[in-house]
Amino acid sequence: MKRALRILLVEDDEEDAYLIRNMLTSSEPEFICELTHIDTPEGVPAVLEQNQIDICLFDYRLQNGNGIELLRNVRRKGYPHPVIFLTGQSDPEVAAEAMKSGATDYRSKNNLTAESLIRCIEVAIQLRREADLRERAEEELKRANDKLMEANHQLKGSLQKLQIAQESIIRSEKLASIGRLAAMVCHEVLNPLNIISGHVQTLMRDHTGDGTQDEHFRSMREEIFRIDKILSDLLRFSRKGNMELQEVDFNEELDFVLSLLEKEMSMDCIELDRQFTEEEVYLRADPDRMRQVFLNLLNNARHAMPEGGRLTVRTEKIVREIMQNRRKEDVYLDPENIPVRRENFFHIEIRDTGVGISRENLSKIFEPFFTTKPEEKGTGLGLSVCYTIVEQHGGFIEVESEEEKGTAVHVWLPVKSRQDSPVPVTAEPGRSA
Repeated sequence: MKRALRILLVEDDEEDAYLIRNMLTSSEPEFICELTHIDTPEGVPAVLEQNQIDICLFDYRLQNGNGIELLRNVRRKGYPHPVIFLTGQSDPEVAAEAMKSGATDYRSKNNLTAESLIRCIEVAIQLRREADLRERAEEELKRANDKLMEANHQLKGSLQKLQIAQESIIRSEKLASIGRLAAMVCHEVLNPLNIISGHVQTLMRDHTGDGTQDEHFRSMREEIFRIDKILSDLLRFSRKGNMELQEVDFNEELDFVLSLLEKEMSMDCIELDRQFTEEEVYLRADPDRMRQVFLNLLNNARHAMPEGGRLTVRTEKIVREIMQNRRKEDVYLDPENIPVRRENFFHIEIRDTGVGISRENLSKIFEPFFTTKPEEKGTGLGLSVCYTIVEQHGGFIEVESEEEKGTAVHVWLPVKSRQDSPVPVTAEPGRSA
């Protein structure tokens, strides 16, 4: 059965209200309606709130105001019902003002008929339905657009994860290949180097007192020592096993290394700021190798501040999310399918206020033999050795830097002690290794 159309009529003239009621109820038989009539605008919101009104008929001239004010009040309250204005006079200005205020249509009572009123009501209802459909379509389009934006954001995150995983795998493979080659080359070079060193020492002993030749021999010996240092660094870089693991308090280790350098840093006008966690954190590590890492990183920070500055060393225990695997096979996985785990880490941050690293060089700093130092001050193996040692301990290194704004090196070491218990996440994770 067809539902009756619910109509609200706001009309303070009883004769006009009776006329309109007759037009609507004694007209076409297929037009069925339920008319609610009130004569004051104050009761309109309550009727719209309590009854399922389909359309409103507002008279322009009312005792306590006019239809324009009533319409504006209805729209301000958020009622979307279609409204047809009825007036005793055909005034174009009133019609324009009514339409501007949100009326659906405007009719003069002087030439109003039952047929024209019903057609006007049907058109207004249809327009409201189309508007509702359009609003729903726009809302669905907005939701679809939001979902698309979210999917795009997730895709960017997945691509970033994949790129990070690929870079990590490529770097690990590159360092492993270079390490194997370096170990082989070092053993081949050390034998003839030892022979050359022995001959130079013999010549120095046999020609003592000859100033010119002594200077040449000293220069040769210094270069031999330099070659020996490079080969020793290469061997440390390539060495994978033979670590002597023990429970290490890293705060104590860092403090010990800093105490060795503190006097020199003070002479270089470098202010040292220790921000160690008060929590005791013991990790299984090789203390000698980790001291080598700390010395390298701290010396790099010191050399980056030739005019002095501030060096901050901060430690904390933190939970962060990292990718489960770092194998070559992971390159072919969907980024969303690469497992991610939450793990306790001991985080060491070494931040300086030095010259910083250019964006171009930042991607090369872990490559063996890459250095921005003068030839006599660096071999370019320091960070490569640090990366290898930290990786052997199951951790990773991240570096953030900007020219003339300093550098921050982040060392992440997994906490795998049996006494370890999970701790809450205290910061958003940074870029994963």
